[in-house]
Amino acid sequence: MSQKKPHATERGIVAVDVAGVGRIYRTRRHDGPLWRQLLRPTFDTHAALDQVNFQIRAGECLGLVGPNGAGKSTMIKLLTGLMRPSSGSISVLGHEPSRLSSRFLTQIAAVFGHKTSLWWDLPVRHSFDAIRRIYRVPADAFREDVALFGGMLQIDMLMDRTVRQLSLGERIKCEVVLALAHRPRVLLLDEPTIGVDMESKQQLRTLINRVAVQRQVATLLTTHDVTDLTACCTHIAFIQCGNVFEVKPMDELLQQFGVSRDNGGLLESRLIETFRARGMTHDEERAFCNTALADNIGDDDD
Repeated sequence: MSQKKPHATERGIVAVDVAGVGRIYRTRRHDGPLWRQLLRPTFDTHAALDQVNFQIRAGECLGLVGPNGAGKSTMIKLLTGLMRPSSGSISVLGHEPSRLSSRFLTQIAAVFGHKTSLWWDLPVRHSFDAIRRIYRVPADAFREDVALFGGMLQIDMLMDRTVRQLSLGERIKCEVVLALAHRPRVLLLDEPTIGVDMESKQQLRTLINRVAVQRQVATLLTTHDVTDLTACCTHIAFIQCGNVFEVKPMDELLQQFGVSRDNGGLLESRLIETFRARGMTHDEERAFCNTALADNIGDDDD
């Protein structure tokens, strides 16, 4: 079945502006006498991000694509204010994320596929009620959105189950509905379709497109599923070794590669070739994809 072309919207206001951003991690060395480690510690440095530049406008969905360890999750943490950039500047809806102002926090939402914002030992419904109170969302509006998005993802039967009883896919669907229930203007999605069954993936993609079009939500999406990119993204940013080396509209990228939206296998192959040309290792190739295609390509001789 061919994929529908993602929404075409007029270019709205710049919601996310990342300019010259770098992030350096420091790791303490554990060599030499213990007294020296305590009194005169030395550190190794690792550049997780280096001079990253991109923008996301209202109603756009930017797909951040790259192998594991490229810096995708670090970028999302910077945009949420969980970490500060070592250099450069970030503006999200006119706010500096690291200041963690209440006006900023009430206008963004993030979903991390590997982590949860739900209370582990409580029924799902309790987490929803807590979030409504934290964000001070009017009860009627909150119920309306939960009913709308929950109906699209079919989570009605999950609301009275404890979070620990949910499968990974069921939990992620609840996370996405919860993230959208306070009507954010910026949505950050870190591998939101991981562990989700095929039908639910389609439902999630439809939901992402709907909030982008109808509510002009600016979305950043990281994923290793090519179908997520073709179904949802208006633009693609390539990131490798902490450097965003190209940002292109999805239509231009497909035209450049000579690929149609419904030929995910060929697009995946072209993406691997692009990163391989810049020095991607075979291990990174295998981590980049979630299909057997990566294994086939990874076995070829260079």
